[in-house]
Amino acid sequence: HRLNKQLDVEVEKATETMWFFEKMRWFQFIAGLILQLGTIVYALVLFRDGAISVGSFAMVATLSLVIIDDSRGLSRRFLEFFEYMGNISDGVKILVKPHEIQDMENAKDLVAKDGALEFKDVCFSYAEGKSVFENLNVKIKPGEKVGLVGFSGSGKTTFVNLILRLFDIQEGQISIDDQNIQTHTQDSLRSSISMIPQDPVLFHRTLLENIRYGNPSATDEQVKEAARMAHAHDFILETEDGYQSLVGERGVKLSGGQRQRVAISRAILKDAPLLVMDEATSSLDSITEKAIQNTLDTIMKDKTVIVVAHRLSTISHLDRILVFNEGRIIEDGSHETLLKENGHYARLWSMQAGGFLPSRDTESTETQTPSNPRPTL
Repeated sequence: HRLNKQLDVEVEKATETMWFFEKMRWFQFIAGLILQLGTIVYALVLFRDGAISVGSFAMVATLSLVIIDDSRGLSRRFLEFFEYMGNISDGVKILVKPHEIQDMENAKDLVAKDGALEFKDVCFSYAEGKSVFENLNVKIKPGEKVGLVGFSGSGKTTFVNLILRLFDIQEGQISIDDQNIQTHTQDSLRSSISMIPQDPVLFHRTLLENIRYGNPSATDEQVKEAARMAHAHDFILETEDGYQSLVGERGVKLSGGQRQRVAISRAILKDAPLLVMDEATSSLDSITEKAIQNTLDTIMKDKTVIVVAHRLSTISHLDRILVFNEGRIIEDGSHETLLKENGHYARLWSMQAGGFLPSRDTESTETQTPSNPRPTL
């Protein structure tokens, strides 16, 4: 609804701008025509009175055309100038706009070494007021590899967003190495976490710069070594300009698998104690996925890892699996333990088709009456 409203505003403003340009174009045409006709008529009067020669008349007519054409170009430049000034003004407003999540006064830098993570009596709801988590308690040990499982809307993504402090909780505490993330700076928090999203964000810069985004102080050789570990080095060398190749807006010049490997290269280069992955190998072919999975297993050593799973096969080897359902963790254990319990996770395992989970619990939906639908997050 908000997006449609904003789009309507954009369309209205764009229409107003186009009408303004159209009015200016006609104004320029009429003004130029009047100026040209006036100049020629005045020159004819002078020629009739013998004040100027035929050559002078021809020169006046020609110069009037040149001046009018140049004046039209000058007016277009003025219009472009004000358009650019408007774009700059909009950009500055975005840059100076304060963040929704503000650091506390005198907030300290978070120093994460081991990567221990704890949710203690966490309560959270979005602005709409619907509660997502109520008194959520989770402890993740240093170096533990944890998978998050559940249907769409079960709370997995919100769990990760709260770790990254994209939202502030209403009650409770989230700690990393016994440090409350709300009393520490956001920059230091996020520098302690490497994130490999399902849809990586790339900038319209070179491949070298996009990988170095994970660690701005890294040398060129360190960037290339990270790319080799992520199996990105070979495809980068095949591009026209190698590491200096521009990736296009949001990486449009790269395939989904190539963007994924760039994101993995960033995470390797960053080398943070916490690693969060949202189906990091979903866009890769099976051969590349197997090779990169071996690399991920290597870089996951001595790190606390949280994996949001869409294919249960990608998390079956992890130390621990948290099963989310309607904002609650209803099962917690290893893959083998949860299968033996024959509970919710075992049902998810049997339901996955082609390795992927369905978007919702179809079995539960079918058992409900239409008049009393099951609430979703």
